Amino acid sequence: MCFIMLGECNIVNEGLKVKLYPDKVMVDKFNRSLGNVRFVWNNLLTEYQKTFELFKQHGYTKLKCNQTTFNTMLTMLKKEYSFLYESESSTLQQVYRDLIRSFNGFFKKNSNYPKFKSKKNPKNGFRIQNNNNIKITSSIIVLPVLGEVHYRTSPQYKQLLKESKINNVTIKKEHNHYYAVFNIETEKQPMEKTDKAVGIDLGIRTLATLSNGLKITNLDTTHEDKMIKKYYRVLSRKKYNSNRYNKILKTLGKWIQRKTNRINDAYHKLSHYIVKNYDIICMESLDIKELFQNTDLSSRLQSISWKKLVEMIKYKCEWYGKKFIQISKWFPSSKICSQCGYYCKDLGDKKEWTCPHCQTHHDRDINAAKNIKKEGLRLLMDETFVNLRNWGDSTVILLSWESTGP
Repeated sequence: MCFIMLGECNIVNEGLKVKLYPDKVMVDKFNRSLGNVRFVWNNLLTEYQKTFELFKQHGYTKLKCNQTTFNTMLTMLKKEYSFLYESESSTLQQVYRDLIRSFNGFFKKNSNYPKFKSKKNPKNGFRIQNNNNIKITSSIIVLPVLGEVHYRTSPQYKQLLKESKINNVTIKKEHNHYYAVFNIETEKQPMEKTDKAVGIDLGIRTLATLSNGLKITNLDTTHEDKMIKKYYRVLSRKKYNSNRYNKILKTLGKWIQRKTNRINDAYHKLSHYIVKNYDIICMESLDIKELFQNTDLSSRLQSISWKKLVEMIKYKCEWYGKKFIQISKWFPSSKICSQCGYYCKDLGDKKEWTCPHCQTHHDRDINAAKNIKKEGLRLLMDETFVNLRNWGDSTVILLSWESTGP
């Protein structure tokens, strides 16, 4: 999430999601574009693998492709398969940008190896860059090459779309429903300062525990989870792409969307409350991959969606001029007494414990949140000191450079 300071306002990139209501002709055009994007991705990935196999024979262990290489491959594909011209040019160019980003994440060991795209995936999308060819009225979006499509959204969103600069729009198909996600540039006013800091401990029993003792419970999605499992079972017994299969798939999509909407709504409200009430927010870094390796916890962690909450708090801090600090995942926040600093090595899974040094009785989660706050403030002080020291060093170098100039 990027932002630019301009006076007292932050110019930020924000995503606005609106629902589309395409007719049959537009649905066919959307599906063709989705198919073209999938076709280009799979072909570029195949060509990369073939080239890499040749390089491996000569001892190379890594092959990185740049935009020029993939753009040449795309041009060759267009000459061979004329139906690719039915899609807007920036849509297909975005495919290899996404593929390069996936490979960069793989080489940095932040993500898995890029996979081939499947038509069976219930979520697909394609992006169109705005070169002054995307037009919006109160009820219609005009897309280049594709044409007009009706949409609905709130009056506030309509006003934002009219007033803001649109960078691009992503057309998404989610469980047979179509959405447009606009990336816009808009102004955000910094929130009023509260001169308060908070540490937040994320957990499984409790979603979040604040250093002031406030505990936020997990959102109860038991009913949605039960219905999703039910319809997945029913779907597994139906013939693929039959009428009954598609009917069950549509119902399944509704329950998945309902669960997602409930989680998004709750996390947006919670993140807004935290950012509004605290100027400095300290949280721990989470190793999500390692946690998901625990098969007993993986299904529960999917429902909690820690990463989504952390990302919301992080970008809202940038939007509204607050400070967000993440401490190391190796910091033993639960095992340190927040009063005297005693380290309790054999804490185990105790929810409460008493410090043998100062006899302070601790709630495990609240104690961890207090230690996260202390460590976050310490890191902030160290960062401030380093910045001041670097500023001083750079000033000396600058003066020395000026004195030796002609």
